[in-house]
Amino acid sequence: MRLDSVRELKASLNETIIQPMAASPVAKAAFDMAAQPMATAGAGGPTMALGVVRKSSQDYSLAVRLQRRGLENSTQLDTIKKKAKGEVDVRYIGRVLKSATPWQRKRTRPLKIGVSVGHFKITAGTLGCFVRGLDPKDDKAVMILSNNHLLANENRAKLGDTILQPGCVDGGEDPADKVAKLSRFVRLKKTGANLVDAAVATLDAGFEYNAKTLAGLGGSLAGVGEPFLDEGTPVGKIGRTTGTTRGKVTAFELDNVYVNCDIGNLQFNNQVEIEGDGDDPFSRGATAAP
Repeated sequence: MRLDSVRELKASLNETIIQPMAASPVAKAAFDMAAQPMATAGAGGPTMALGVVRKSSQDYSLAVRLQRRGLENSTQLDTIKKKAKGEVDVRYIGRVLKSATPWQRKRTRPLKIGVSVGHFKITAGTLGCFVRGLDPKDDKAVMILSNNHLLANENRAKLGDTILQPGCVDGGEDPADKVAKLSRFVRLKKTGANLVDAAVATLDAGFEYNAKTLAGLGGSLAGVGEPFLDEGTPVGKIGRTTGTTRGKVTAFELDNVYVNCDIGNLQFNNQVEIEGDGDDPFSRGATAAP
């Protein structure tokens, strides 16, 4: 199929199959949700995610990612296959859990990409990178970019809250290991689709940092890459739990991916799927201690 045809089909199937399936009372019961009034249960849960994969230079297929085994022989999947005329790539991915992505757990100065960091009330996570231009009071201020669930404690934090390096579970203490203060975050929505899990924190004055070195990946940041990650694009990352991992993009524009967070099962749209090299996963759930 052409790329625009796959996108149109994905949008239609999301509306006619995925959304009704996730909102049904029967589906709710299957998501292992605790008993509670229907009025407060909220719609949504792990079902299927739909995205796009490339077959050849101009030929694309519909990516179907199952988050429950029971859907492998479902009427919904059969209908999707028929609508796509068999041009589907079906995989079971299971439930997606939030990852605090721990790796370099020691106190590190100057600060580096990949080290342990976190809001003073969470365990620990990964310092993703350094950015400028996002501080509303100072567009030249250097900031840490990471996840909302790491820097903003899943919406529970307040602007100005302390960010530690290393994170608490790695021995970080407030105020001795304070390196930044929470500046901005994209609120995670319990209902409706999220697009990112992101937050930034402004570095305290006097902290040295290394914004380019990618320890373990054998290089340094050279600039902004292509905005479009196609199927097969090689990628790598540094995480606190996984260390250095490499993989490749296997699907993109995935909608209806549910991530298990403390505040509930959160829906994410327009996501990128990455498969790790060899037998190792590209990402992995957090470990609470070394």
